[in-house]
Amino acid sequence: MKSLALIILPLFIVPALLGSELGGAVKRLEEPTIENAKLVLEELDILIARGDPRTVTLGKKMHRSVKRLFTKKYKINEGREVAEAREAKAKQFDGNARQWLKPNIHGKINKLAASAAFRDARELRRESQWAQEKSSKEWFEEVADYERMLGDLQFSKENEALITLGSLLIKVVKQTSWVDQPPLKYDEARIQFIRERVANTDRWLTLAAHADDAGELELSYDFYRKAGSELGRFRAGKKLASQLESEGHLGSAINLWKRLGEVDRANELRGRKPKLSDEDYKSLEGDALTRNVAPACVRISTANGHETGFFYKEGGYVVACKRILLDQEGRVLPVSVTLENGQSFKAKVLGVSKENNIAALKIKCRLHELLPIGDREDLKSGLALKLFGLAAKDKNIANVIPCTVLSPMDYWKDQPTSRLALDASRECRGGPIVDQRGRVMGIFLTSKTGSARSLEAGAIHVFLKRF
Repeated sequence: MKSLALIILPLFIVPALLGSELGGAVKRLEEPTIENAKLVLEELDILIARGDPRTVTLGKKMHRSVKRLFTKKYKINEGREVAEAREAKAKQFDGNARQWLKPNIHGKINKLAASAAFRDARELRRESQWAQEKSSKEWFEEVADYERMLGDLQFSKENEALITLGSLLIKVVKQTSWVDQPPLKYDEARIQFIRERVANTDRWLTLAAHADDAGELELSYDFYRKAGSELGRFRAGKKLASQLESEGHLGSAINLWKRLGEVDRANELRGRKPKLSDEDYKSLEGDALTRNVAPACVRISTANGHETGFFYKEGGYVVACKRILLDQEGRVLPVSVTLENGQSFKAKVLGVSKENNIAALKIKCRLHELLPIGDREDLKSGLALKLFGLAAKDKNIANVIPCTVLSPMDYWKDQPTSRLALDASRECRGGPIVDQRGRVMGIFLTSKTGSARSLEAGAIHVFLKRF
């Protein structure tokens, strides 16, 4: 319990002594009005004038970002009003032109005047388009700069200010529909994750300590992970991995050592038993399976939309379906990978299968959960499995959908697939289909009227050996 106190104490000290002033100063911006923004800027000026170096530095960044955000919003709205006035005038020119194209009482039309009117209308609309494109570019830059400030707040554990100012940005972006909408790193799902972590961290840490004392190491590990305590997660994970070894669950132990970044230990165990069977993985009951699998799932996003993927190897290696990664000409699109906590990374596409709907990606992420790939021979008709997929757009936590194997091997579109009893949405494509031991037995490809297809484990193994 003494070690638990050492972990919890800094979490109390930082917000209590350092986070409350700046968080309180921007609280009014939960209602994003110009009047509230002016009051907040005045309060930040006061804190900057009398604060310690840390408060001054962060306060200046917040002051600058809030002021620029509202200023840019005002200019965008001005631009929209000018564009609306231009459009009204352009419509007048269009109307005049159509009138000049109608025969007069002498049966003649004025093509010259009509052409000039149409030209003037086009010129007005072109000016509005240029102004809109220019404002959109500036807006993207402004939002990126604002989010760098949010990153500084998160690094400094100024969570109250981060939640308020992150929510402010989301509201303001929704109010600036005249310009292109920039993708937000601190979107609603990420802000909600941070809000829930802030609200529950102390409780989770307490529960983690109690679970550890009771010998519920898997539960303790998950509570420490949810609370964001890397030290607690590592300590509980180390105990759990050692316990799994002693119980003979070498596969589960190897996977956990890799999750903890202890690759040498994992390789040592793998050297003892190169060929792992299903009995080498511990069976996970009920919520234990969800706690083990869901955090390893990620959101894959491109211009084609979003689907699901998962970590299969330590060091930021991710597997996904290839179709979402390619444009109509088969070229690879820019890809981002979003974790459970809402943090997004640009991904490098390591390879795309020519034969099957699978691809390997890599992101710069040091520690993360990951899933082992199962064996083809363990797929049997009637086997109960579960699909994990990110169907909801407002959160980055995978949903769980039960399914059953109808046919272990059934070729579909020249791909080795398993046929399943399953209904799932498009966004779940690429999601892992796992057995009761947390092993990936397939990657969800598609479903229709209760019947689904998953790329079977053997094909996954063959492709991923290259990376």
